[in-house]
Amino acid sequence: MLKKLNLLAVGIKAALLTGAVSGSAVMASDSGEAKKVERIQVTGSKIKRFNLTSPTPVTVISGVELENQGITNVNDLLAEMPQATVGLSPETTTNYIFSSGLNTTDLRGLGSERTLVLVNGRRFVPGSVGGTAVDLNNIPTSMVARIEIATGGAAAVYGADAVAGVVNIITKKSMDGIEVDVSTIRPEQSGGEENFFSITGGMEGDKLSFIASLNYTENKSYTQLSRDFMRTPVNSYLNPANTSGEDGIPNRVVLGQPTALAYYSEGGDFFTQGGFDDNAFNNHHYTFDENGNVRAFDYGLGRIPNPGVGNPSRHYIQGEGQQGDGVFGHGYKDYFQTPLERVIASAYATYQLHDEHALTFDFTYSNTEATSESSPAFFRHTIRRDNAYMKDDMAKLLDDNGLTSVTLRQANEHLWGDRTYGQEREVFRTSIGAEGFLNDDWGYSAYVQYGRIEQDTLWEGEVLTQNQINAIDAVEYNGEIVCADRDAQGNVIGALAGCTPFNTMGATSATQEQIDYIGTTATRFAKHDQVVFAVTVDGSLFELPAGYVAAAFTAEHRRESVTTTPSENMEKGLIFGNSSLAMNGEIEVDELSTEISIPLIEGMRFAQDLTLETAFRYMDYSVTGADDAWKLALNWGVTDDLRVRLNRSKSVRAPNLGDLFTPNSKTFDSGRKDICRADSITASGSEFKDNVIRNCAADNMPTGWMPTDEWLAGGSLPGYIRGNESLENEVSNDHTIGVIYTPSFVDGLDFTLDYWSFEIDGAIEYFGRDAVQYCYESNSLDNPFCGNVVRNEQTRNIDYFIDKPINAAQFARKGFDFESAYRTDIFNGSLAVKFTATYLTEATENSTGRSDDLRVNLGEMESPRIKARLSSTYAHDDSAYVLTVNYRHSTVESNTWTLEDNNYNDIPSYTTFDFMYKTYLLDELQLRVGINNLLDKAPPRNPFAYDDGEFFDVKGRRISLGAKYTF
Repeated sequence: MLKKLNLLAVGIKAALLTGAVSGSAVMASDSGEAKKVERIQVTGSKIKRFNLTSPTPVTVISGVELENQGITNVNDLLAEMPQATVGLSPETTTNYIFSSGLNTTDLRGLGSERTLVLVNGRRFVPGSVGGTAVDLNNIPTSMVARIEIATGGAAAVYGADAVAGVVNIITKKSMDGIEVDVSTIRPEQSGGEENFFSITGGMEGDKLSFIASLNYTENKSYTQLSRDFMRTPVNSYLNPANTSGEDGIPNRVVLGQPTALAYYSEGGDFFTQGGFDDNAFNNHHYTFDENGNVRAFDYGLGRIPNPGVGNPSRHYIQGEGQQGDGVFGHGYKDYFQTPLERVIASAYATYQLHDEHALTFDFTYSNTEATSESSPAFFRHTIRRDNAYMKDDMAKLLDDNGLTSVTLRQANEHLWGDRTYGQEREVFRTSIGAEGFLNDDWGYSAYVQYGRIEQDTLWEGEVLTQNQINAIDAVEYNGEIVCADRDAQGNVIGALAGCTPFNTMGATSATQEQIDYIGTTATRFAKHDQVVFAVTVDGSLFELPAGYVAAAFTAEHRRESVTTTPSENMEKGLIFGNSSLAMNGEIEVDELSTEISIPLIEGMRFAQDLTLETAFRYMDYSVTGADDAWKLALNWGVTDDLRVRLNRSKSVRAPNLGDLFTPNSKTFDSGRKDICRADSITASGSEFKDNVIRNCAADNMPTGWMPTDEWLAGGSLPGYIRGNESLENEVSNDHTIGVIYTPSFVDGLDFTLDYWSFEIDGAIEYFGRDAVQYCYESNSLDNPFCGNVVRNEQTRNIDYFIDKPINAAQFARKGFDFESAYRTDIFNGSLAVKFTATYLTEATENSTGRSDDLRVNLGEMESPRIKARLSSTYAHDDSAYVLTVNYRHSTVESNTWTLEDNNYNDIPSYTTFDFMYKTYLLDELQLRVGINNLLDKAPPRNPFAYDDGEFFDVKGRRISLGAKYTF
């Protein structure tokens, strides 16, 4: 038997070669003697191959690179790759309810749901109930052998969701001995510390080989104001010098007060003591002292006037918290990172039944806990003149201005505390499989897999809305202060039974009885089950003059189901801002796929080899029906040094369970806008104005129609998020053209250059209240958006909007990937350099499918033209020095920017440096010390970017220390 290939060397050698040595086949040599030849399985194909050439672009990341970066989460490394960006992370989910702490990757910026994450070539249970995106928190880094990123035709091989590509995480399969690893990361500024521990052990026997691992990680939270660049923020404000939209003077400019840490809008913010103003008070702003006495509002550093109609004045509060009145200031109780704690237990085992048959087993259990924090519950209270707690000064103020009530804006910070969303996720996944050979030419792999995620959510600091309304409407009745029971005219006719009255004017505390009546918690239990049965056979069909025609045939059945159970107060919509109904949904899919690799030419001039790669997958979904995905590719070895690959494919993404079956869940949209308002139509300069006039009239809004005053004063507009069982699969048309060059005259050097293109039609998109605009701007009311707008039959006010997904959007991403690796011996050691870059040539989206709504995102902050990563490792004796450089090109905030908008549209380029030193003090003991963000690079000093942890490093310089001991 030929010696097994060194897989690590293969992965490093070309950055396009991958694969687990998963079997051998018997081939005849020129002498007629049978020899065993290893077959390599490459990500992007289920055919085990006799050469080392990937049919699709594949980037390989060794598991050692996680160690070299001091990284304990797979997503932290993927986020640095030019092909990917962050989907969700602890930095981007600090205010998310059901997603706090999730770590998902996003290839090509097309969305995490369009990136298929596999573990050893198999699907993994979703990270969030109802979704498909995998939470990389559940992947133990100590078990990662390598990560392979493949694009082009992946859906035909692996199924739906692989629109942007596949991230295939290959785990270690066995080891001899025990390995203990501990590490910690300590930022230079307080908060954001990370601690990691793992113990991994295994055995390699004649029959049984296995590996098992236990990982523990703790990521601590840190506030925005813990970082120095956030304590001197980059704010902007409306430019007083601006006179019109055509004077060449920007409407907004950067505020030149770096010590101003908070700002508030008069008439729009909520204050801990309660605050109010009204035109009847000549716009004077009032609040209360701790004793409930009315006093003038404290503006801190004073107000900066904003010109223009409808633009509120701003005032600024100095200090790192609150020196002055109010809440919700800059950085106030905002977090850069959600606290996250996780434990992962995993194992993989192989039992050799026979020389040609083996059983496999793998198991993963993960428990993660994360907590996100939001602002305290905030309200607009109606305080009537007959309120029993109203003091004389407040009563006189109302009487002098002819008022019988006032609207009090208040955040319940001191009363019920901040709202927190605690998440506990438990993931269980296991599979049992068999693999081996059917004969000399054909092998097989079969498995059954079960996975479940259970997600418990606990809301704290919540308020029973109606109870609070009842408690605040306190009056004196029969000599006692009670909660008012009023008739239709507002007259007090008695006391509400079981109600505890409460004085909110200037309140800084509440009694336990009041807390029990008004405050509450809420819960939701959710689970998502995944069952997969699959079998693949692969081998050689027959021989052509250029070689063997290889094929793989796969049959797969998958069932996914989801159940959510909210608490009673959630289900009945009794608490502030949140409601959710129980959800039950299930989807099943049967899939058949075929791959065939046909060698066309071999051994000719300018055609060392030419292979046609084909794949076809048939999918039958229980909800969306039948669909297919396919791939046609050419793999052309021009010379020994030069190879060309071309790929044309169709990919699909099926709607997930959340898209399909989410029940009504309450949401809100700020402001009271309605495109059918007479004043809105009059001021409109839209090219769709005629459509709006015609459609609003057709929807029973008479000429000159305006919403009622009550509706206009109603605050945020309510809506409901819900699923859509009428959704269809998304379709993506993909192209890749690649060149691989390994110059024979320079040993250890290789280059790859790939052009790629993704065009997605019928993309699933949520529109929120934008559905109102798209409904009336369309050619008629017969469009997919009008069904998401619900109006009152009498007043024609919008009662609520429905935020359900629609197959209406289009996305396009195109660009080039460049990768190069060089290895050489130097100074009695070895140097390995790897450079990876993506150059984006097109990034567009169209939410409605209308040509006029096409938006060009290329060069904006989310879609920089260039992203690059350079990693260099110098190894000498028992030590290694690793330097990594990450770069993102300069961008703009908006491609539609004009000088009239602002004076800060440009966002500069951003580069960070990481360094790691590793050495072995003993053969068994490795020590590591590194510095991430070596130069302490803060986000760009731009109002759009300075606090953005999605694209920039907000943690700052930090030291990484680690040790690994092998028994």
